[in-house]
Amino acid sequence: MLTVNANRASSPSHPVSASVPYIAMPTNGIAAHTLTLEDVWRRLLRQKWTLLLTALAVLLLTAYFTWTATPSYRAGATIQIEKEGVQVVNFGTVTSASPDMGEQDPFFRTQYEQLKSRKLAERVIADLDLRTRLFERPAKFSLLTSIKVIIQGFIGSFLPAKQTAAGSNKTADYAAQFVEKLYVEPIEKTHLVKVFYESPDSVLSADIVNALINAFIKENISSQSETDTYAKEFLEQELDKSRQRLTLQEGKLIEYAKQNGILEVNNSQSSQERQLDELYSALGAAERTRIQAESQMIQGRKHGNVREVLNNPVVEGIKQNLNTLEAEYQEKLKLFKPAFPDMQRLQQQIQEVRSQLQQEVGGLKQALQAEYSAAKNLEDDLRSQLEAYKSELVDLRDRSIEYNALKREVETSRDLYDGLLQRMKEVNVASNVTSSNIRVVDAAAPDDDVFRPKKALNLIIGSLVGLMLGVGAALLRETLSQSVASMSELQTLSGLPVLGTIPHVRHLSEGNLALATVRDAGSLLAESYRVMTANLRFVLPGGVAPRVTLITSVNPAEGKSTSAVNIAMSQAQQGLKVLLIDADLRRPSVHVKLGLPHARGLSNYLNGEVDIASVTHPSRELKGLYLILAGTLMTDPVRMVSSPAMAQLLSLATKHFDSVIIDGPPTAGFADALYLSSMAEATVIVADEERINRKRLLTVIEQLRRVRQNVVGFLMVKSQEEALDSRYYDRYHTVHPSKAETKAAKSKRKGLNLAPV
Repeated sequence: MLTVNANRASSPSHPVSASVPYIAMPTNGIAAHTLTLEDVWRRLLRQKWTLLLTALAVLLLTAYFTWTATPSYRAGATIQIEKEGVQVVNFGTVTSASPDMGEQDPFFRTQYEQLKSRKLAERVIADLDLRTRLFERPAKFSLLTSIKVIIQGFIGSFLPAKQTAAGSNKTADYAAQFVEKLYVEPIEKTHLVKVFYESPDSVLSADIVNALINAFIKENISSQSETDTYAKEFLEQELDKSRQRLTLQEGKLIEYAKQNGILEVNNSQSSQERQLDELYSALGAAERTRIQAESQMIQGRKHGNVREVLNNPVVEGIKQNLNTLEAEYQEKLKLFKPAFPDMQRLQQQIQEVRSQLQQEVGGLKQALQAEYSAAKNLEDDLRSQLEAYKSELVDLRDRSIEYNALKREVETSRDLYDGLLQRMKEVNVASNVTSSNIRVVDAAAPDDDVFRPKKALNLIIGSLVGLMLGVGAALLRETLSQSVASMSELQTLSGLPVLGTIPHVRHLSEGNLALATVRDAGSLLAESYRVMTANLRFVLPGGVAPRVTLITSVNPAEGKSTSAVNIAMSQAQQGLKVLLIDADLRRPSVHVKLGLPHARGLSNYLNGEVDIASVTHPSRELKGLYLILAGTLMTDPVRMVSSPAMAQLLSLATKHFDSVIIDGPPTAGFADALYLSSMAEATVIVADEERINRKRLLTVIEQLRRVRQNVVGFLMVKSQEEALDSRYYDRYHTVHPSKAETKAAKSKRKGLNLAPV
């Protein structure tokens, strides 16, 4: 109980500020925040209904459109396309096959496009009467068709009347609609092609595919027949022209030969030309003979060793006899002298043989001379004959120039005529054997299985799309909102720590909730407030506990009064002498939570009606806890809390109490909270996790820091992040109680609910 009369005490405007150390706090408004998976998960949990409703709506729309859509059936056939049909004869074709280049071959791509041509589509539509059986059949009513009709009517209301009438009278393009449901799929690395058609009738789909393939085969055969007919007509015309031209040119050739005396018109070479060739051949042979004779003669004159001399048998025999005599002479010379009679006789024989050899060689040389003269005379005669014949032939060739030109024209025309005649015969034979290069491998058959819509696949896709859209909508709504998803985001946003988190409890009255620290000391709620009290005790630099602590909030009804009562009781349980001041003169609630009467209190003291001692009361719940209630005067609270009496009260309280807890009003929109914060050593902001507004929170922090840098952190109430801690607390704290006690304690904790101020 305070014993000092505050009415007679003089106090400065901020007496506490001089004794409280200055706390340097961060000045930045928003810090960089890295979005983690946990943050994303918490954002999605906060917007779970948006996510679930969006996903469910997409799934229901998908299911509706799937079940109301007209089922379609798909029938398919397989055909084989070759570049050439069956070749009965291997001649007479009017087209040439190009090398096979696989699926990218222009030939096959052309065939695929022909299958989807308008000409075939119109033929099938006419043959099967698809205009009435398929395109103009009455459509089933569905939401999609209704929306389409409404949109078309809405757009038509903005169009001119003439344009609308023209659009309504426009003939439907059935061929284009037909091709939209036609699918041509080549099978890789083969010449096989699958042809599919999709329609609301399975039997009709099969009939359309078969009719299309038959029309395609007939069109292919018809085009071949047209080509053959055109080829025959063209060849007949060209053959007649070639025959007339050949007849005319042959007549000109014969007439010219008669006029110029040229014979052997039909031979490839005239007799004059053959005779000239013979003269040239004879002259060439005479020249070679003369050159050879001349060479032998010159060589015999110079050396005497010519081929005719060396190979003559007479000369060869004389030489052998001479060699024998000379060898005998040399042998006997070893025994006898040259003057010996036998030696003289041998010498005489040798001289006779040599003389005989010279006579024979001389005769042969004369023979070579005579041979050369004969060859020379023959060459001269042939040359003179050739010159005379050449002059005669030149005159003949002058007359044959025009003849040869006419002859070449005749030969060219004859070759062209023969070729056209042969080609005409081949085309006549080949045109009678018409074969198609298209063969049906598997014909189309009705398939009773619905091809579209695929209900299971649509539901899976709808679920995935709905989930993605739901996640996107939830994240978008969370991004556009000003709420905070988690404690880490709050700390990053404000630059202030979260000193404690109070779990979200239900089904507990305000009195029991405010007194949970005393009445349910073993609960998770009481333990959470004790954690907050411990963090608050070491929040100032150097680990010093604040003597005066302001508990405020951004918005009303965020749980600041309940938290102030529990923090004060928790400090008193630790043996501290604590003073709890209800300074929320606008809407006081401490007396309601503690079950006390609405008696005189702080407002009466600040107005000078009573002294401090008369408004300070010990708590009935806990020893060491003292209370100063709000009082009965609620007029002009800003003037009261900013008066010197309030500063004097806090100065006296710090001398008699270990801790002073001030339950202040909300900060947003009220100035009295700023005055109280300037007199406190530490300011704690109580934040309801479900009601945090970023913009307003940053504005409040900025206002408090502008007054004094003593905002030490947050107390997060109704926190969603205590689930794991709660299970851990249950396992660690509950060791030996009975099963009944354990069940009762758990039921009680589950029934707690943090009531707002």
